[in-house]
Amino acid sequence: MESKIEWSRTRKSLFFKCPRAWYLRYGMRRKSSNRKAASFQRPWDLMLRAMKETLLDQLEDLKEGKEWSILLTENQLKSSLENQLSASVHHISEHTKEALLKFARSRYRLLWRTRILQQLLKRRHAQWYVFDRSEPILHGVRKLYVSPDLVIRIQNRWHLVRFDMQKSPTKAHDEHEANAMVFWALNHEGFNAPSETYRLHTIGWRQGFWKCDTFQPTSQSIRLSQQLLEHDMKAMEEIVQCGRRNLALLPLAKNKRTCNSCFFRKFCPGGENLEFAKKEQALLELSANSFKAGY
Repeated sequence: MESKIEWSRTRKSLFFKCPRAWYLRYGMRRKSSNRKAASFQRPWDLMLRAMKETLLDQLEDLKEGKEWSILLTENQLKSSLENQLSASVHHISEHTKEALLKFARSRYRLLWRTRILQQLLKRRHAQWYVFDRSEPILHGVRKLYVSPDLVIRIQNRWHLVRFDMQKSPTKAHDEHEANAMVFWALNHEGFNAPSETYRLHTIGWRQGFWKCDTFQPTSQSIRLSQQLLEHDMKAMEEIVQCGRRNLALLPLAKNKRTCNSCFFRKFCPGGENLEFAKKEQALLELSANSFKAGY
């Protein structure tokens, strides 16, 4: 039976860092519950999520002609951060909370100085929309979380904008991940257009500054991005099947740094000694294969 794989940049990142952690967080079947889900994310990541939530709320109000004061902005940011941290499974001291709020306020102020947000504040563009990236599009039975945060009509072109509250160093696959926003546009009436007519922007915090990367998609790059997306989901499907057969044989983290901030570390064979656990796992896999060969 095919699993309902869900793809997002966050899920993909964890999958390639540690397939086992990805499976425990996203791949296992879980019973539905009405209770508020606990967050396994680090407090720092919850701070970034609070910033994103505040940004989208402020943009929604701006679109309706409501501009936030400095005091309202700081209060909204604080409220969002407290809400995010309240669901954390980690113990977070008051000192840490204050430090996170200080970081968030500083970074958020600088975000609103970026060119695109300044243009919106000055009413330079008449047609623009805010979207919730938690709303997926369907790809067969699979869900893709690939929507932009912001769509702006500039000189008869759709500009698709994604905000990353913390961006990793530039990588070769950045363009392909940006191209995923085109899949969203092609699935939404009113935004459908030839691939070459879109402009893609990713605005992210990197090395102390907000930096904007712009991409021009082509039919060829979109096809390649779709192939890579299919490859990711097929690999995820294989890990799900492996985990259901034998959890002990799921691949462990590629790097010890991934383990250091992982919630599942205390329950993981590689939590204390990753290299030793990989050797044990190799012997276990060899034993399992030998057992199969005997039948």
